[in-house]
Amino acid sequence: MTKSIRIWRFDDAPKEYRDMSRNGGDEDWVAVVPSNYVNEYLGFLAEGTSFGCCAVDEFMLDDGSKLLIGSHA
Repeated sequence: MTKSIRIWRFDDAPKEYRDMSRNGGDEDWVAVVPSNYVNEYLGFLAEGTSFGCCAVDEFMLDDGSKLLIGSHA
């Protein structure tokens, strides 16, 4: 069974993920990409898209998944 990508509005994301942000208030979206997709091109989560029009910060999680935080400034 394939794990799914999870996406939240920033304010609805788990606190542990919101606390990882370095952007300071301009965050819009949070996504967790499971390890089976971390090497795939996921254009809809890229910088310059609605997910992160100005920036997308990436963090590797202990389980091998990737946390993405999209921001508008």
